[in-house]
Amino acid sequence: MFKQFVSVILIISGLLISCQKSTDKILKKSISRLNSIETIEYEGILDYVHNDFGIKEKDTAICYFDFTSEDSLIGARFQFVYKNGEQVFNGQEEFSLSKTEERVVYNKEPMRRQLFSPIAMLNSMYFMRKLIPEFLTDTSIVISKQNDTLINGVKNYSFNISIKNGFINGENATIAKSTEGNGNYYLFISTKSYLPTQFIFVFHDNKGYTKTTFSNINLSASRAESIWEFDRFPKDYLHITRKELNERMRARATINVGQIAPNWSLPSIEGDSVRLSKLKGSIVLLEFWFPNCGGCVLAIPEINSLQDIYSHKGLKIYGIEFSKSDDKGLRDYIKERNIKYPTLHTGKNVAKDYGVYGAPTFFLIDKKGLIVYSSAGLNKEDLLNTINDNIK
Repeated sequence: MFKQFVSVILIISGLLISCQKSTDKILKKSISRLNSIETIEYEGILDYVHNDFGIKEKDTAICYFDFTSEDSLIGARFQFVYKNGEQVFNGQEEFSLSKTEERVVYNKEPMRRQLFSPIAMLNSMYFMRKLIPEFLTDTSIVISKQNDTLINGVKNYSFNISIKNGFINGENATIAKSTEGNGNYYLFISTKSYLPTQFIFVFHDNKGYTKTTFSNINLSASRAESIWEFDRFPKDYLHITRKELNERMRARATINVGQIAPNWSLPSIEGDSVRLSKLKGSIVLLEFWFPNCGGCVLAIPEINSLQDIYSHKGLKIYGIEFSKSDDKGLRDYIKERNIKYPTLHTGKNVAKDYGVYGAPTFFLIDKKGLIVYSSAGLNKEDLLNTINDNIK
């Protein structure tokens, strides 16, 4: 009986050792495959589900990495193209385009952690190149090979990865310690290409997950050098530094309805100047805009209409141009666009004080100087209702 027991133990041990060898062999082959890649393009699909908050979202991006980059920050150039914009790191500078905001944000001296912030970078192929070697060398990680799995018609090796009292730090693609228990992940590797097909992080207590799927992988893709140039983005979009955008967003978080509107004095296109503190006792509507901004152009006839209807009732409307350092060309632009309400210029600092990071942005200020309405973009019905409530 004892000999039979020992035999069973030896068989089980042999199977476990064989399974571990198989796991190591597959992962090492995947590591070798990933490290051999110079450039890669793929469609990244990120699913995010959180049951407690009722969240179920999906983001998709065309991702491109150039691993021949000699930069000292992350050792790769990247371009992520989304439905409404893109994000680029050219080895020195980081910049992004938002079509909906009509805004270009640039950073000439990015920090390493900022390059890991794009949603498409999370659990990307860049992450896989960094993490899979750690899975094999970190003793706090237990890897269990599961049954092979089909994903989008592709057969995959399947692995459960448990990180004891740890998790994957998305800010730098490393393993970090945690006090919340073990991190639970699933990695799927194509049996044909040995490249990752899918990577899943399961939240504690199965409250949800993030799932990244890699599809349409192209290892011979390339990009024209112009892709890495900041100047190719639309000149009529708002151009703003990452630092300035962050400062404005922090300022916007402190500018709330019910607070006293920050005071300012700005020159008018007509040659005089306007000071907000002198307008107490009047209802004041401010529109922050810049030339050729699509949303701003669409808003012109609506604001002209408000000027026609409410100016004799005491509403004072001012358009504040905040992208230029002077009034050059503004007179012709105002005439061309038929802007009927007064225009103030060189409003960059005022826009910063009000936390403006897109256009058009509106603020309605009551007779006491309090902000009673703010909106990024024109919501005509809400604005009209607030004007009528305060103009009485």
